Amino acid sequence: MFGKTKTVHLLVLCLIFNVSSLTAIASDAPTEPEISFDQLDGIHIVSVLNLSGDSTVPLTSVEITVWNISQPEQWSLLTSSPYLDQVVPYTKSGTDLTMWSWEHSFNMESIDCTCYIEISLLEQTDLISFGLIAYSGNEHHRPVLRHALDIDNSQIYSTKIFNDKSLELTFNYLLPPLQIESLETTELILSNVRICPAPFGICSESYTRLDSTDVTLGNLFAIEVDADAQSIQDGYYLLQVQIQDVYLTFSNNITQFVVVDQSKPVVNLSAVDKVIESQPIMVDIDVDDGYEGSAYTITWSITEPDGTPRAVLESEILEDNRLIFEPTKAGEYRVNALVRDIGGHLVSASHNVSVSNIIPTIELRFDGFIVEDGSTITVPSSGNWTFSANSSFDTSNDQDILEYTWFVDGKTLLSGKSFLASGDLQQPNYREIRVQVTDDDGESSELTFKIVHQEEQTFESNNGSILTSTVSLLFIFTIAVLVYMRQQKQSDSNTGFAKWTERGKEPKN
Repeated sequence: MFGKTKTVHLLVLCLIFNVSSLTAIASDAPTEPEISFDQLDGIHIVSVLNLSGDSTVPLTSVEITVWNISQPEQWSLLTSSPYLDQVVPYTKSGTDLTMWSWEHSFNMESIDCTCYIEISLLEQTDLISFGLIAYSGNEHHRPVLRHALDIDNSQIYSTKIFNDKSLELTFNYLLPPLQIESLETTELILSNVRICPAPFGICSESYTRLDSTDVTLGNLFAIEVDADAQSIQDGYYLLQVQIQDVYLTFSNNITQFVVVDQSKPVVNLSAVDKVIESQPIMVDIDVDDGYEGSAYTITWSITEPDGTPRAVLESEILEDNRLIFEPTKAGEYRVNALVRDIGGHLVSASHNVSVSNIIPTIELRFDGFIVEDGSTITVPSSGNWTFSANSSFDTSNDQDILEYTWFVDGKTLLSGKSFLASGDLQQPNYREIRVQVTDDDGESSELTFKIVHQEEQTFESNNGSILTSTVSLLFIFTIAVLVYMRQQKQSDSNTGFAKWTERGKEPKN
């Protein structure tokens, strides 16, 4: 394995170049493993590489490896060990936390390289490694560029978001030992910054070099790119950064995912303008942020007719860009959408929907028959009977909360019941009943009918019978008279005809 060349993907290279800084652990029970080095990054050694440090986890299953990274895109294995020379547990001062100190040495005599020392925890489900940059000997040294020490492993592959024209990125850098003392100005360091559109995480076009970048070299290597000057439109990109030292030796490449989002999204809501109560209202939202792969979040709310805002229910969200709800009251509803894009731009949009109320429809039944408005109903003077409005109907949202009010001879008798029974009426000789059905919007329908009691009906029936009998007798009498007169007329007319005698006989004197 010694001296074997290993080609590594650019993003994996960035991960391995990351070195976790030694941070104080506030909790007595750390949640993440951490291995620190006592030696500074970029140490210069000649023959023996002595390493030491601390660990928050037992180092029972580790591998320590020395890689030759003198070529930016090539790694070759120099040496490795499946164990550390020494591991000693101890209790961290002031706590009950157990730590482990470790030591290890490599013979680097006659080895000239830019080296990366890596300690890997083999017991972890995901590969976790910690490392250190070292310059061995006096040749084959090159600058090393890596992510800032305050960025943890989880952030290395995260997308940096820029919502204005300035793209600012900072990196840590290491220079070969002989160049550190001679470096006086930033002009001695050259930068190579390239960019390509990457809406799906890979370049959809070739890299383009950015020439007009502002470079600052101090404790950090910083670049600033003017998106407008470089004609960088909103979208996803891969930004690749590399530096050259005074001998024009290239560092490694660091690739950073970035998204440029300078513009607010365009938001449109579409829905009907008018509906009736209980008719579902569907609202669609169209968001255009101006570039492929854009992402955004939508916060919905609904303002009721009385001006009270409410959050939407989970069941009312059909899709990310579609909302449906059922209005329960008449009036003006306002559907509100607050859209936030990746760049943090906020855009609000709203749509008003007018909801019309449907008045209740009364269906009144008596003895199984429907009672019409303005009709006359005969009720018995004794016994039980019921007028029922249970079959009255309205829209689904109002059906179960209809209010019923009964009036007798213009006065309120009963409310809250959908039926009127004979036992509800105490006063005799009432003549008119009216029922009113009201919905939750205060709109109502009425039905009025006359009442005839059974005794009055009998009297009127007798009078009607007498009248009918009288008319019948008169008709019969008239017919009889006419027949008699006809018979008399026929009898008188018969006397004018001659009588015939037998043939051959003379008439009698």
